[in-house]
Amino acid sequence: MLRNAVGENSSNNRRDVKVVQYVLNQRLRSRPALTVDGIYGPNTQGAINYYQSSLMRQPDGIVSPYGKTIKNLWPVRYSNPTGKAIRTADAYGEGHYGASRGRRTHDGADYISQPNQSIEAPVSGKVVRISRPYASGVDANVLQGVEIEASDGTKCWVWYIEPAVNIVNQVVQAGTSIIGKAKTLTNRYKNGITDHVHVRIHTRYGSPVNPETVIK
Repeated sequence: MLRNAVGENSSNNRRDVKVVQYVLNQRLRSRPALTVDGIYGPNTQGAINYYQSSLMRQPDGIVSPYGKTIKNLWPVRYSNPTGKAIRTADAYGEGHYGASRGRRTHDGADYISQPNQSIEAPVSGKVVRISRPYASGVDANVLQGVEIEASDGTKCWVWYIEPAVNIVNQVVQAGTSIIGKAKTLTNRYKNGITDHVHVRIHTRYGSPVNPETVIK
């Protein structure tokens, strides 16, 4: 969620400051809301200090990437993005993690969807970029997705959607935030595929995670 630290004697890059301001506002409802403008100043620092005073014995006034403060401000949570089951066998195989794909295995989980249904964030974090499962052709522009980074560095790719307008750099909450709308796959796969949203998860260090073990 953060590229660099925010707080005393830190980089205080605008995008990082905006993230910290936003999540502080969500957690410190009893305090006057910060202006989410990405400008670091005494109000933002005061809110950091106030939050840390109840979190740790020796507050350092800094919100670091992957550190205790950001992980407490925006915990890693998961949710089913479509509210539907994982795709079972159809003409193109099955949608569970590890399903056969010929010479390889399926690296994510496919959650059944209906075209144009709203898709919720499967993990809490920040949308860091638009992600495209196909590099060229019509489908590269039609069947898009997003990449979400959680506060602990977990990365999640959600494919076969039309991303919401201005979704990049937005902080999202699992099961609440709408990240886009589902697209049909029948134009690419002609012979009976079940429409679905593909979810792929990796740890901060690149190790794959079975979505079924965290999305309940």
